[in-house]
Amino acid sequence: MRRRRTVVALTALSAGVAGAESFGVQAGLAGGGGFGLHLGAYARVAGFGPVQAELRGTFDRSFTGGGETRVGADALVSANLLLLRPYAGVGLALPLNGGGAGFQTTLGARFGLPGPFSGFAEGSFGGRNVYRAGLLLRF
Repeated sequence: MRRRRTVVALTALSAGVAGAESFGVQAGLAGGGGFGLHLGAYARVAGFGPVQAELRGTFDRSFTGGGETRVGADALVSANLLLLRPYAGVGLALPLNGGGAGFQTTLGARFGLPGPFSGFAEGSFGGRNVYRAGLLLRF
C-alpha cells in the first residue's frame, strides 16, 4: 500500500505543476553585457510522455551597456522531472542595432509556482552570453 502511494505521488508531481503546456509567454530580467528586459513566447510542437519539443521567439532590450536590442529564435527540448522542467536548445540571435546574427545554445529550467505561473532561469551562450530569470505564464 505504501509503495502504491509513493508511485501515485510521484506520478502526480511529474504531471502536475511542471506539466506539458502547449503555449507560454515569459517576461523577466536579462543580464550579461548589460542589464535589461526579456520577453518571449514559446509553443509546443511535439511531445511524448515527459519530453517535448518547443519553438520559441525572444526579445531582449538592454538598458545599460550600449542599449542593445536583440531578437532570437530557438528550438528547445524539455523534460518533465518532478517539479522542474530543464530544457536545452540551439537558436539564432540577431542584434537589431547592427551587427551579424549569431548562433546560441540555451540551457535553463522552469519551476512551478502557484496558479498558472512558473519561474524560469536560463543562460544563452554564443557570441554573447545572456542570463535571464523571470515569470512564465503557461497555457
